[in-house]
Amino acid sequence: MFTTRTEDVLTDKRQKEMSDIVNCLKRFMPTKVALEVATEYEEKLNQDYDSYKKGDFTLSSNEIHQIGFQVAVKCNLEKVYAVDWNDNLEGVPDFEKIAEDNQLDIFDEVVKIGQEITSQSEEYYQSHSLKEYLLWHNEKENIAKGHEMYMKLSLIGSESNPVGAIWIAKYWYYRNMLIYKKLVSLINSKEDRIFVLYGAGHLHLLLQFLKESGFFNVEVASDYLR
Repeated sequence: MFTTRTEDVLTDKRQKEMSDIVNCLKRFMPTKVALEVATEYEEKLNQDYDSYKKGDFTLSSNEIHQIGFQVAVKCNLEKVYAVDWNDNLEGVPDFEKIAEDNQLDIFDEVVKIGQEITSQSEEYYQSHSLKEYLLWHNEKENIAKGHEMYMKLSLIGSESNPVGAIWIAKYWYYRNMLIYKKLVSLINSKEDRIFVLYGAGHLHLLLQFLKESGFFNVEVASDYLR
């Protein structure tokens, strides 16, 4: 529903800023890079990554390429990992239908929050460096604001048909739990250092799941970008 416009990331100015970001994140010394790509597309993802390593692939403006591929190459990693899930499930209400059938005050609040976040994000992006922009998205109050939308969405519907809560539980929490499960499966030793690159909306749940799992020592982007 809400997408921040960042078309100028391929300009010389932004590419210099991106190079600085990649060099900062390289200091994490990852042994694996996990990306927001559906697991069934991992083979194609690594075909592109192999082509990039050989100098035969032009990076798009997507963060998977700009950050994911570049960090992986800087760290001499053989491959990258697709860890996302985003499919249809039986019993999960259609989100667009929820929006159409439930034009309630609560849905208007969700839209307002989303629009505010998008507007603030675009404004911040235009007046700050890419590093500052990523740090802004990783600030606690902005992570909480993003999660607030989902908490409000869960209230949509009636007692007998709580469509919002069903969508949040059966799709949004489920999706993030499957991402977490995939990340756990990447652990082969205590020396593994997994760099996870995901959209800001996922931060609240993924950080919660990873920190509470007992499997991970969680570090965040700001530990390396400041």
